[in-house]
Amino acid sequence: MNIAYYISGHGFGHISRSYEVIRYLHENASIVKLFVNTTRKDFVKDKKENLIFRDISVDVGMVQLSSISLNVEKTLEAIFEFEKSKTVIIESEIDFLKKEKIDCIISDSSSLPFVLADKLQLPSYFIGNFTWDFIYNNYSKDHSYFATYSNALRKEYSLCKLGLILPFHCPMDSIPYRLEIGIIGRASLKNRDNIRESIGFTNKNRYFLFSFGAYGISDSLGYQNLKDNEWVVVSGYEGLVGDKVIDVKDIYYPDLLKACDYVLTKPGYGILSESYLANTPIIYTDRGDFAEYPYLVEALNKYHLSAFLSQSELLNFQLEKAVSRIEEERNWKKIPILRDGRREILEQIF
Repeated sequence: MNIAYYISGHGFGHISRSYEVIRYLHENASIVKLFVNTTRKDFVKDKKENLIFRDISVDVGMVQLSSISLNVEKTLEAIFEFEKSKTVIIESEIDFLKKEKIDCIISDSSSLPFVLADKLQLPSYFIGNFTWDFIYNNYSKDHSYFATYSNALRKEYSLCKLGLILPFHCPMDSIPYRLEIGIIGRASLKNRDNIRESIGFTNKNRYFLFSFGAYGISDSLGYQNLKDNEWVVVSGYEGLVGDKVIDVKDIYYPDLLKACDYVLTKPGYGILSESYLANTPIIYTDRGDFAEYPYLVEALNKYHLSAFLSQSELLNFQLEKAVSRIEEERNWKKIPILRDGRREILEQIF
């Protein structure tokens, strides 16, 4: 079997979870070639044999000023530009799919691959926790074209054979046939105490992982509000330096996440899934007007030890009340167990 797997370039969440699926698929002896199609291919450090990476974009996503602010106007401009090249992309990809004798198409979470699958009469699978028609329709209040574009994407998603729906998901009625599956995400296999010892963490200190994904934070930060035993932890995060910042380089990110006491972030599927698998509490802030946000907050309330802080409080490291709320939750909250979604994907594809 030859598979073409398309992955949205929006943020790191799509590539981080989908590469876990790809690694699992890669172990199946019936796969001859597996093409990974994404602009985020450089995110993957441990590329496997027989995986072919292609640098291609099949959606726009959202234009972000930072991880916690969006630019709706620039997103609209990007959509207009993408639509100008859409016919060329479709023709080129159809030629590629025919040449490589592709048997199956998977998409996380773009709609365009389902157009390709429909034209070639190939089975197609959606993997994700939101669809872009749902996200874009939220901005019809800003510009009427978002509603028009959302309806166009709904038609593309309707061509999907089966939607494999991840936890923490938004409404997805644009995909006719859906199956809710278990969690997919990167997970550390190491002992937490061993990781902490290897990077010099001690139990007398609190370590807060500063995790704001692909787009970062441009605001100034209030290190002066950290206590003597509190440290901000990053891994190769350019621009974050200081006496209270520990930069742990060359480490598998889920290991670092597991080693830290808390993670400071904005809600996104990637960090929610990896924090769940690491059993690391989340201190989160809002991420601007993004339609996925309330569904992720609902997931945080159900599946995580978590606490909200305003952007100002979080970026000034005024963390004590969030820490207190989490420690209170720790005494009574039972976290539901989520099953591994990778096996369910294999059961549907093979």
